[in-house]
Amino acid sequence: MSPPPLWSRLLRRLEKQIASRFFLDQWIILIGRGMEFDSLQWAAFRPLVPPRDRYWADPFVIQKGERYYVFVEEKPYALGRGHIACLSLDGEGSLLEHRVVLERPYHLSYPFLFEYEQALYMLPESAAHRTLDVYRCTHFPDEWQFVRTLMSDVYAVDATLLAWDRKWWLFVNLKEAGGSSLDALYLFHADQPLAERWIPHPRNPIVRDVRSARPAGRVLVTEAGLIRPSQDSSRRYGYALRFNRITKLTATEYQERCLSTFAPVSGGMRAVHTFNQAGELTVIDAVLRRRLRGL
Repeated sequence: MSPPPLWSRLLRRLEKQIASRFFLDQWIILIGRGMEFDSLQWAAFRPLVPPRDRYWADPFVIQKGERYYVFVEEKPYALGRGHIACLSLDGEGSLLEHRVVLERPYHLSYPFLFEYEQALYMLPESAAHRTLDVYRCTHFPDEWQFVRTLMSDVYAVDATLLAWDRKWWLFVNLKEAGGSSLDALYLFHADQPLAERWIPHPRNPIVRDVRSARPAGRVLVTEAGLIRPSQDSSRRYGYALRFNRITKLTATEYQERCLSTFAPVSGGMRAVHTFNQAGELTVIDAVLRRRLRGL
């Protein structure tokens, strides 16, 4: 499925401009416990709402002891670009501390976390810099050291790694010349996640569909198989989540099928586009529509 036609995009842009005079559409984080990808319920989530001068999105969570650490894209509106922040939570999901942990002179988002050889790494989106850069944590959670550029001179968004079948797989949306970053999913593989060379899949792009191409969190390893969360941007950017079961993943073949979706319902939430879990905690993000009165 291709992106919406030009007239539809123009209409949505006009609607957004009109709404912006009366409302603030703000990305926030929502926390839930004891939920699986196929049993999500809006009423079971508790919101973590940032100050009105910024948004929080793209949550990735890890657990250490009795605490959870949610790494997010934080974008202060006045700054005009995002950096990576960490929200420290207690065992019940209440916010204890907030701190900025990674800043660059260009936009950062989607702080994908992974472990390799007993070290913690981050692969944030840095499409504005046209690179895919890896950082190693030298002091948790707020010190990160640049390690390596996996790809350069490429507009790559929401890169997601998976260790599976003796390979490391890299799922990433690439913006082709004059195209969109929403509808073309590419796949690469290497022997280890810090490799200098990533081999492209012969069927790239393995998904070409604005409803399911763009990654929305780490791939889940479940009893039902590999479940790949993805964004559905058919109605607006990051409108809904789709959960896709990977049925074939080899160096020459790739197939997946949608198992379930999670979308906004009537109320203040307008979009949802990231899903991650650690321990008993489930984290998502959502666009909350707030009245501008009182700003």
